[in-house]
Amino acid sequence: MRRLHKARTSANGESATARRVLGSGVPAKSAATAAGGRLDGLKSAAVQIETLDDPSLIMGKAPIVRAVFEGRDITPLWDTLFGRVSVDITDAAAFLDVSILLHAIGEEEKAALSQKAALDISRKYRIRNGLGTGPSVLVFVTAGDFMANTPIEFLLETSNANILLHYVDADTVDLNDVPAHDIAFVAVGESAANQPVLANLDRLLRGWTGPIMNNAPHHIMALSRDGVAGALKDEPSILAPAAARVDRAVIERLACGDIEVGTILQAASFPVIVRPLGTHAGKGMEKISTRAELSAYLTSQAEGEFYVTPFVDYSGADRKFRKQRVAFIDGRPYASHLAVSEHWMVHYLNAGMTEHEDRRAEEALWMANFDSDFAVRHARSFDALHRRLGLDYFAIDCAELADGRLLVFEADVAMIVHSMDWESIFPYKKGAMHKLFVAFENALERRLARTTPTTQCAHSGKPAVYQRTNDDCLVCALAMLTGRSYEEIETIAQGCDWAYPLGGPMSHSIMRGVANKCGFVLLSSIYMLWAKPGIIGVVSPTVPDTGHAVFWDGEKIIDPGFCERVDRAYVDRCGLEFTQRASDLEPLISHDIQISYLAGAVAANEPL
Repeated sequence: MRRLHKARTSANGESATARRVLGSGVPAKSAATAAGGRLDGLKSAAVQIETLDDPSLIMGKAPIVRAVFEGRDITPLWDTLFGRVSVDITDAAAFLDVSILLHAIGEEEKAALSQKAALDISRKYRIRNGLGTGPSVLVFVTAGDFMANTPIEFLLETSNANILLHYVDADTVDLNDVPAHDIAFVAVGESAANQPVLANLDRLLRGWTGPIMNNAPHHIMALSRDGVAGALKDEPSILAPAAARVDRAVIERLACGDIEVGTILQAASFPVIVRPLGTHAGKGMEKISTRAELSAYLTSQAEGEFYVTPFVDYSGADRKFRKQRVAFIDGRPYASHLAVSEHWMVHYLNAGMTEHEDRRAEEALWMANFDSDFAVRHARSFDALHRRLGLDYFAIDCAELADGRLLVFEADVAMIVHSMDWESIFPYKKGAMHKLFVAFENALERRLARTTPTTQCAHSGKPAVYQRTNDDCLVCALAMLTGRSYEEIETIAQGCDWAYPLGGPMSHSIMRGVANKCGFVLLSSIYMLWAKPGIIGVVSPTVPDTGHAVFWDGEKIIDPGFCERVDRAYVDRCGLEFTQRASDLEPLISHDIQISYLAGAVAANEPL
């Protein structure tokens, strides 16, 4: 039976959940007063939303969380929102903003109740950023706290984009009711609760034809702690400690001495890190050094399933621990923050960054030199992360080990990336975060631009050709090289081999056959004449153990995929072969003959 996302109402039309919210006794005044500070623009923003003729328009996370974070007086906002739901029990937008406000002040249970009241009424909401003149971004989200979905409201806070939140769950039947939009984004993060939602979304998005980012729910599902460790275990430049997912009964046996640590992990002994399944931000996580400590830990944790990982000492020469958060947008890394602490469990809010000027100075230097220092040192690790995880947007928490490897703690699409820190204390952050946010906006714009390509191939003056499937990169590169359309290349390919699958993959023999029918003879080698156009084969930046084709038009690299990581530096590291027209390679061939002759490799008159 098709699920209907309508409010469950009583006889007088009131939502039962909504009535529970209004009668829940939330300490409005005390919670609001505790936030302290000034009102600034919140009251006027709330009034503006209330008066606009759009029942789906919400304030959203960015302005509400910022107000609480900065210690402003939220009493007027609180009174406005509760006034709205008191007057109109079907004001879903007000209920959702109330939920955000409750989450922000730590009232998790009441926040969930208010969120449920909103979603019982509607599954569609809109956030207008700036002037609202930018693209309309359809964002697939699901119910939950701030860690349930990509914090796209923070990423687009300074833009003019319209965010169209569309809530889905494991029972959503189809996406026929999505609002008109320019581009879509999958924001549902990995968690035990979200696994069935992502599995359903993976089904719902098959055959999606419009521009979209992170259209890989199955890859997001693999971002569990054990999934990330498994995906990165063979990368020599990365240490992702093995994460064993074990039942409580197994932990109890370890605590009482029935089994050894090696039964669970490759690590032979304590210490280990234990945390309940599905937790974040250090909740329930402890370093356990003895069986007695493990027994005591279990008395304080009622959960039935845990992650156990070996403890890795990543402290520096000064015995301080440093943890970096890095966001990846189309394969390119961007600095988010660096936290320095005396404690092994590093979180930015408890690392003392506000109190210690030297730590802020270190973070400022790290951010300023990120592209030329940290990103260069870990270029191979970053390549591997993007290739192994296969997502357009994600973030990691990591650290540097003494041996030069990158220690990866976790990866997810839902890590909080924001620019809410006080500029008076953290003046260096504004520029770095602006760079990250602009990169995210540009990633959206690039996908929109590819629906009507504006990039031209320098050698032909014709538009660039972009991928339509996961396997047609060579089709696109060949179309650009020959100046033919995507459809023409596909037709010729089927003429060369009736078994050629439309949409790729295309073999090298078919590529050469298509080129011949277009009047070209292609040569593939380890040489490249950069003055002429050609197809470059590289290690795929997004799919493990796979090749990928990009096009060089004589001036620039055009990647038919959506990754922005393939540049000349990437080709130098990960290039496999170069394919160019034989006629264009004549100078290189002549040079090769001369060099080979001088080296005694061939006779002067030997045919090549």
